[in-house]
Amino acid sequence: MRESIIRHESLSASRCRSIRIALLVCLCAVALLSSCGKKDPLRDLESARVVRIRDGDTIELADGRAVRYIGIDTPETGQPYADSATLFNTALVLGKTVRLEYGRERLDRYGRTLAFVYVDGRMVNLEILKAGWAWCFFFGENLKHTRELVQALDGAMDSHRGLWKIPQPETTDHYVASFTSFRFHRPDCPNASDIKKDGIVVYAVRDSAIYHGNAPCKNCRP
Repeated sequence: MRESIIRHESLSASRCRSIRIALLVCLCAVALLSSCGKKDPLRDLESARVVRIRDGDTIELADGRAVRYIGIDTPETGQPYADSATLFNTALVLGKTVRLEYGRERLDRYGRTLAFVYVDGRMVNLEILKAGWAWCFFFGENLKHTRELVQALDGAMDSHRGLWKIPQPETTDHYVASFTSFRFHRPDCPNASDIKKDGIVVYAVRDSAIYHGNAPCKNCRP
């Protein structure tokens, strides 16, 4: 009887192992089919090789096009931290093949191609913001990924990375922006005078304007 029970238990254990193996095979097959069914969101984007870095937010491609990153703005050449932003951009994309995601507006007024740029599966625009080397800059109808970009900026500012390591001095006692644009100005800026009274947003400090997704005016440089 004891031998019969042992044989029965051995048979049951063997049967359980077989069932477990069969289940694992089925699960693996389902996982494989699921992964095959998932489409790579970047697969259909245009590919191009980066041959030159102009600055922190602009690159040149092998076909001669200049590409301006959508949604961000970095310090201009000669301004503080401009070299740091350029070096970071260089490390990310120079000599690499990138993918380009276009917005509704394909070109800016200088004829540069506007795009979200991806390398190794990461959005370069977002990575530059995360590292703290840019602020957000939105214009026209190219407003895709706005939430992610602003969140990346806010995270860099909260963590005092890059541009935000050292607090910048205030240039006036308050700043103004418009509900319909993403630039902020000194109150004496000519551009500020064009803002309608019922569309004015007032910020007490510079960083607050930036934190909410506004870029500094190119003229008054608040």
